Amino acid sequence: MTIEPRRLARMAMASCLMLVACWQAVPGQAAEPPANAMIVVPSQLALQSDAPLLADLRERLASRVGEANVTLEILGDDRFPTSTMLHRWRETMAHRQPVDSEASEEYVVLMHDAAVRAYRGLAPSMKNAHAVAYGVRDSALREWLANNRIPHVALDIYAERSLHWALGARLDEAGPLALWYVDDARRDALVASVRRQGETTSGGGSGEGETHTAFDTSSLSDTWLPLAGPDQGAVTQFTARRQQQGQPHQAFLSAPVTRDNLRRVQALAAEGWQFWCYQREWLRHGCLGGIFPEPDAMAGALEDQLFSPATTLNLSGVPFTSIPPSVLYSARGWIRGDARDDVSWLEVPESVIAQRHWTWLAFGLAAGALLIGCLIGWLAWRRETLRQRRRLAMRNDQVTDLPGRFLLERRLQSFMEDAYAVSLYYLAFDSLRHLRAQFGVEYANVAAQCVAERLRGTCGGVCYPARLSDDVFVVMASGAQDPMTTAQRYQDEFDTPIEVHGVPHRLEPRIGVAISPEHGKTPTALLQAAQDAADQVLASAGTEPQFFQLDMLKTAERRRILAETLADALEEESPFFELYLQPQYRLAKRELVGAEALIRWHHPTLGIISPGEFIPVAEASHQIVPLDEKVFDAMLEWLSHNIMWPKEGMANGRSLVWAINLSIRHFDDMRFTDWLLARCKEYGIAPQSIELEVTEHVATQDLGQVRQVMRTLRLHGFGLVLDDFGAGYTSLRFLKELPFTKVKLDKVYVDSIADDERSQLLVKGITDLARGLGLTVVAEGIENQEQLDILRGLGCPIGQGYLLGRPCPVDDFLTRLAGKRVATTAFSSSR
Repeated sequence: MTIEPRRLARMAMASCLMLVACWQAVPGQAAEPPANAMIVVPSQLALQSDAPLLADLRERLASRVGEANVTLEILGDDRFPTSTMLHRWRETMAHRQPVDSEASEEYVVLMHDAAVRAYRGLAPSMKNAHAVAYGVRDSALREWLANNRIPHVALDIYAERSLHWALGARLDEAGPLALWYVDDARRDALVASVRRQGETTSGGGSGEGETHTAFDTSSLSDTWLPLAGPDQGAVTQFTARRQQQGQPHQAFLSAPVTRDNLRRVQALAAEGWQFWCYQREWLRHGCLGGIFPEPDAMAGALEDQLFSPATTLNLSGVPFTSIPPSVLYSARGWIRGDARDDVSWLEVPESVIAQRHWTWLAFGLAAGALLIGCLIGWLAWRRETLRQRRRLAMRNDQVTDLPGRFLLERRLQSFMEDAYAVSLYYLAFDSLRHLRAQFGVEYANVAAQCVAERLRGTCGGVCYPARLSDDVFVVMASGAQDPMTTAQRYQDEFDTPIEVHGVPHRLEPRIGVAISPEHGKTPTALLQAAQDAADQVLASAGTEPQFFQLDMLKTAERRRILAETLADALEEESPFFELYLQPQYRLAKRELVGAEALIRWHHPTLGIISPGEFIPVAEASHQIVPLDEKVFDAMLEWLSHNIMWPKEGMANGRSLVWAINLSIRHFDDMRFTDWLLARCKEYGIAPQSIELEVTEHVATQDLGQVRQVMRTLRLHGFGLVLDDFGAGYTSLRFLKELPFTKVKLDKVYVDSIADDERSQLLVKGITDLARGLGLTVVAEGIENQEQLDILRGLGCPIGQGYLLGRPCPVDDFLTRLAGKRVATTAFSSSR
């Protein structure tokens, strides 16, 4: 066992003090009054915040005056009544210094403003008192300390160094840094230090023995916000600029850890603010990191000033300002690569890390317990799986108590083997999926139970209703009734709205009809035929039930061939599609602002395949994710080779934005964001120049996971566009909760805007609503000048369509872009 030199020295000093005390206790020797030491802390919160420093300081004072003569006085609150504190202190000092006894030496450490404020009222009555103050911010209290020759160890140097380091180490993409402060004088001192350091850096040198991180003074925003009562207009303006530019809300926090400040900082962190700071306690409440004083070194400074006070105290040298910055590891994405080398990474605040002293024995026991727990869990899962398989044949749907797929197929097989004529009715309720997305699973389950009850009441003869999935019901019937008449009866039954918790909902099913053995000789084939007939309802532009036709087999066969061809094409390294771009313009000035990436597929044998045909096939065959990734790669590669950043990517001084369509299936994978960032980094494309378009079907996904993925994308700078807005079932709740940057108005509104006044009112309302939410509206499908003029008059900012520019191959688009730039340059020269 080894003993640290510092602790060995303290033990030796304590032993010497004990020998001196024993020598003074010998009869005949005059005993001197014992010395006392007191540490005064304003509140329990300050005690928790300064715990490491107080522990080291108490140990040092105990080695000086003895453990029994060191006390810790907690005043109770940051704004404790002065009269109560003085009364308590007078009682304490009277107990320590009886009236008839000789006064002992009193050493007092005053922590922060509240302790100094209380000591100022008590100081005249204290005899032989030596005091030192720590972390005082109030200018009046500092002046009083100087007038009374009380040493003060301030934290100003750490505030300045933390701010300088944060400004120099952060990425340029993070944007300017705001300043939240408490004291005007400290704010002015910080701003002055930034300007002074900026001038020193630009001048090419710094003070001898000092090292500074170079930074631009413009990286400190002119948004200075008092923590107690900020200007909400300034806050809104700052956050709006950051949101528009895809930058985080980051600020430097110059505030002591008090109860009121803690409440305010927690509220700001909940709103998305991130802070750089110079006090370790803020790491628990939204602070990313900073430069913090070492507890042991600071305790040594307080001890030296208390027992051997100096006229001045210089904290500019080692070991005070040479300590490395401490930053949470989760904040590594906001620090430049060259500034990460000398950083002390923290997964959690150091006060929490200090409590995690795992031994090898504890680690082995934990690993063994985890292994045993996993084994027990696997055995339980295995047993439950076997039990579920045994009970599967007898288990109905838990929500509706209808038979499931297994029982339905078994019943179908039995009827087919007995040569019965069977009619199968496939009812797809798309509205149930919408109810589940908007109102939750329980709400949709109640609606599904109502659907099951109606199916039971409508069945006649030999009828067997079942539920295949959340939104699909099937009815098997056997008898001499006409299949289409029965299907129409089901359709009419659901014309009457279903009430869910007193709210009526009209659930119109898509009904497909198939019969055996004409349309299928096995349960699987008959179910597929009925499903194909139900899918045909979408293509028929109506709601009438569809009877399976033989030509649907051709459609199904073509879809199968397309799926196989698409799978083979995706395995090739080179893209099988041709990349097209359709320009987007700012309508007010007819100014090019970006383009949307589209694809065309020219197959050597199948000919030209429309995206409207192969995209649904890719969705249904689960190939849409690799297809999107291939399109994304192709677009980024083209941008990296043909757009010279930033000059070529500019139109009239504005950066072009490139929109790429994105499937909702990507939101099932939390690693998608990392993949996007890796691709952009590989090709050297800034995420701020990329917009990801998603359709209204995003509303059918898990809202919590969608929100998390979207916030991560926005945090890294990607734009998010809600495509085809108004054509489906998007609730306004999604515009509020999901961080979209643009809303693309569906073409159906633009088609009728010239003849329909209601369409104009809707477009005007959507435009005003989007502007109020900080979103930009894009109108698509502009085909004539009248539509363009009306949209421009209604305040729609951006549009695209055949009038403004048809989709064209990327090389033609590049030629068009170069031609516009030449024309703009010639026009400027002529002026």
